[in-house]
Amino acid sequence: MAWIEAPTPKNAKGKIKKVYEKILKERGHVANIFQAQGLGPDTLEDHVNMYVHLMIDPGPLSRDEREMIAVVVSAANRCAYGAIHHSEALAEVAKDPKALNKLLTEFVSKKESPREKALLAYAAKLTLDPKDITENDIIDLRDAGLSDAEICHANLIASYFNFSNRVALGLGVEIEEGAARTYKY
Repeated sequence: MAWIEAPTPKNAKGKIKKVYEKILKERGHVANIFQAQGLGPDTLEDHVNMYVHLMIDPGPLSRDEREMIAVVVSAANRCAYGAIHHSEALAEVAKDPKALNKLLTEFVSKKESPREKALLAYAAKLTLDPKDITENDIIDLRDAGLSDAEICHANLIASYFNFSNRVALGLGVEIEEGAARTYKY
């Protein structure tokens, strides 16, 4: 599961047991990335709350756009854990098994939606070259039709996935197999 030993949902006690139970109720499964953080129940609880707020709760970006950002950031970080999970989530929320292929086409095409292309380019640049982000990047997003609220949300999602990818990569979190990777979206 990971390179460190942390409580599992089966052997958890105290606060972490309650946190796992809440995740299980809301998501249908406690992902390995959350289990790897089981030694810090307060931090894990905050992490889950941030994830839900950014990715699931109503907000200025569509669920599809949010998942696209998650995939682009995870792929840029070469984090298979995040890329696989969120490619599957994208297919689920888009109701399209070819959603990942469309995302990849969108990202490299000059003919596709300026809005999505700008979102994905910004997420990739923020991940790979954050020091090179300038006000012109924000102007490009506005020119593509994004509001400041949407830009802020995109920034927070990209930043969150940079954090989450580093947790997965830094602790050696393994991807779940089969039904263990099935969630409520």
